[in-house]
Amino acid sequence: MSLLSRMKGERKQDADEARTSLARDARAMEAALTALELDWVTVTGETAEPDLRAFVRDLLEGEIAAPTADVGWLVSRDTLPAEFYAKEIAPNWEGLDRDGRAGKLDGFVDLAQMVDADPGALPREMAATVRTKTIILAWAFDEVHGYTGRLARQPEG
Repeated sequence: MSLLSRMKGERKQDADEARTSLARDARAMEAALTALELDWVTVTGETAEPDLRAFVRDLLEGEIAAPTADVGWLVSRDTLPAEFYAKEIAPNWEGLDRDGRAGKLDGFVDLAQMVDADPGALPREMAATVRTKTIILAWAFDEVHGYTGRLARQPEG
C-alpha cells in the first residue's frame, strides 16, 4: 500500500471517528458539566461563575467518563488540561465581557457546525479541539449570562 493510500485511509478513519452529532455531544457535555458544577457547589458552597479550569481538568484527566468521543479522543492523546485551558478556553473567556464572549463563541459555533457537516474538513485533533472548546464555552456562556444561571447566582433572601 502506498504512503498516499495509507494517508487517505487514516484521514477517512479519523473522519469516521469524528462523525458525531454536535447536538448530541452538546447535550452530553451539558449533562457532564452541570453535574461537575453541582458537585462543586455542593462541596464548596460557592455559586460564583463556574470554574472552567477545574472542569477542563476533570474532563481531560479522566476524572469522569468522557461525555463525548472528542473528549475521549483528547484524553487518549494525553492532552494536558492546563495547556488546553490556557490555549483554548482562557483567551476566549477570561477578561471578556458578555459581548466579547458572545463574539468569540459565535465564530466557534460556525466552525463546529462546519466540522459537524464535514468531519474530514479538519485534522482530527483540530476538530476535537474546536468541538470541545465550543461546547464548553457555550455551556459556560449559558450558565453565566443566561437567565437561569443569573438567577441561581443571586443571593438567597
